[in-house]
Amino acid sequence: MTVRNKKMMLAGLFLSKFNAAGVHALGYNSFNEAYHGLAAVVGGPWRSVKQYRDEFDPVFDNGRKGWHKRDMHPTRTAFLKEFGGLDLEEFSQLVQTQFAGESDVDLEVNHETFSAGIGVSTGESFASRMMTGRGAENYFEEHYCDVPRFAPCSLKRTTDWGCGFDFKLTPPHGRFLAVEVKGIKKSRGRIQLTDKEYKMASTLQCRFFLYVVTRFPLEPKPLAIENPLHAGISFECRTSLVEQRVWTANVSAGA
Repeated sequence: MTVRNKKMMLAGLFLSKFNAAGVHALGYNSFNEAYHGLAAVVGGPWRSVKQYRDEFDPVFDNGRKGWHKRDMHPTRTAFLKEFGGLDLEEFSQLVQTQFAGESDVDLEVNHETFSAGIGVSTGESFASRMMTGRGAENYFEEHYCDVPRFAPCSLKRTTDWGCGFDFKLTPPHGRFLAVEVKGIKKSRGRIQLTDKEYKMASTLQCRFFLYVVTRFPLEPKPLAIENPLHAGISFECRTSLVEQRVWTANVSAGA
């Protein structure tokens, strides 16, 4: 079983045990939103998270029967034994740690490895991070060829390079393109550029694209904005208490 499937199984166990309280603990508003959001982060099908939840449902008093007419698979039994005793706070921290990417440790270890002070944001900030982070980036990786300008390019993820954009696209001829990916839940919302991202957009101009996935994750509608600092978007500079400047703007998908 892949690490991706183990993470989705962990999420299914969590949602089965804590039901609506688990959904809200992760900052989501519904099961459907949680399925799509969590699956998008690891690049898996959303139905897998739901199916894992259904497999664990017969064990918990959550009002659902789940897959009660068949014996539980041994891997599910092992996960239930290993993680089923965690309380809401411990378990939500474990899920957030795994899906936020702070830990790539295989889940076939005792949960105490994950239990203490990993410094992962909780509540709505976690769901927000998923929207604007790995989930939207994974969506771009799968769909970037839908943008004619991007289709002939080779793709390299640069998120962890600290270079001011998430992806480098290299065409067969000519200079590379830089793409910064953002995600928002609705068709209209606020996005944020760090000062480094803003400066990179200013330097590269027509070679810099802002790729905003609106209505994410339920009904993704992407926008590819070339040279965003000169595309009619009004950015406002704000300085945080730690003297880190960020640039914010409102983006709309239209209808």
